[in-house]
Amino acid sequence: MSDSPLSCDFPETDIEQQLEKRFYRTHDERLASPPARMVDGVSDSSHELSYAIAFINDRFVDIRTAFLEFRRFQLVPVNIFMIVVLAIMWFVGQFFHGAFSATAALLLPLWGTIYLFEILFPLTLPVRIDRQEKYVYVGHRGTFYRIPWDELEVSFSQSLQYLGSGVVWETQYFAHIYMREKHYFCGKRPKRSLQRKKIFSGFNQDDMYKKWNFLVRYVCEGLVDEDSEYLSKINYDSYRNKVGLKSFRVFIIDHFFYILFIPGFIWWKYTPFKYRWPKEIEFIFGKFNFY
Repeated sequence: MSDSPLSCDFPETDIEQQLEKRFYRTHDERLASPPARMVDGVSDSSHELSYAIAFINDRFVDIRTAFLEFRRFQLVPVNIFMIVVLAIMWFVGQFFHGAFSATAALLLPLWGTIYLFEILFPLTLPVRIDRQEKYVYVGHRGTFYRIPWDELEVSFSQSLQYLGSGVVWETQYFAHIYMREKHYFCGKRPKRSLQRKKIFSGFNQDDMYKKWNFLVRYVCEGLVDEDSEYLSKINYDSYRNKVGLKSFRVFIIDHFFYILFIPGFIWWKYTPFKYRWPKEIEFIFGKFNFY
């Protein structure tokens, strides 16, 4: 092991320094591929990875990037907070006239604005890995790359993030995929010879490694029996296929909680505000759009 805060033994790389323009800097960057290697001592199971996968079958997998992971769950704490505060103020309002009305006048427009953001803000495309042909498809600002799996450059790195008052700093971990001009496939011509895209990020290093190990295992070995159970709720279609075995009562209860706390789980299937794969990629896979 090295002295790096990263607990993997992958080789150090200066690939970030090769970027023409860096919007933010990370540190202790390690190259996980090529060739794609698993992190020792970390599981490659799909358990608890349903939030990171948008679609999967024997042919390809669509990976949600970090921002979509956040969007899938952002309304959960927001809705719980709003419901609890409004319930408390309703109770207080029984003794103090106008307390509930004043609170509702402040919170309800804010609550509605957050929902409008979720509804109107376009969904970005995932990263698609074609296991059959061994290519990775990446969309980046209107440019689409087709990267051979054996040439895929994925790195792990970390950076301290300031989380608030009291000088609280926390290490955030990143997995980036690098896109070279030679892998340009369609869309806008690349503006730079080398660019990168964040595919994972978070404050748990092992979670990042687990996602990567799962992808390497999937490409090399395909799906295993446990994946059908663990990834049964990665999108609304897969959920409906799974819930078809349950009772109507369970179906209604599930939908109540989805609509209340994770409306994006259903809305993302029907929303018109989402980017689509270009015709060149749809020609290969068909019109499969998952988010």
